[in-house]
Amino acid sequence: MKTNTRSPLLFARIDWIVLEILILFVATVVYTVIIWIDESGKTSQIGLETLKITIKEVVPFFQLALIYIVGTFEIGGEIMLRYTHKIQQAIAQGIEQGRTEVYRAWYAEWEKRKQEAAEKDIPFSEPPPPNPNNASEKE
Repeated sequence: MKTNTRSPLLFARIDWIVLEILILFVATVVYTVIIWIDESGKTSQIGLETLKITIKEVVPFFQLALIYIVGTFEIGGEIMLRYTHKIQQAIAQGIEQGRTEVYRAWYAEWEKRKQEAAEKDIPFSEPPPPNPNNASEKE
């Protein structure tokens, strides 16, 4: 049974969730600090009002950041998975086609030697080249 090898890139998708969470956390903290500094600099604000305004400003940012970052990672990941799958298929098809072409050339050369030996009445005991597809049919 033939096993398919997997690209190491496909295993990276599991770790993307950790990266998404880290990016969202850092972006939210940075944005919260910026809003906090901006609001706390105003003289009319007291601590609790500053906190309420900061949360009011951060929540919409967090929602947009969540949509954009997770969406980017998921769409990019899906594109990468499909692209690497197509590349693997093309490589496997190319390898199989190359094997077939090499076998045909090898078999044609063997047939030529066999025919030349038959024309010269020389015994020909060389076995035929092994078929890479393990088929008994001659191509």
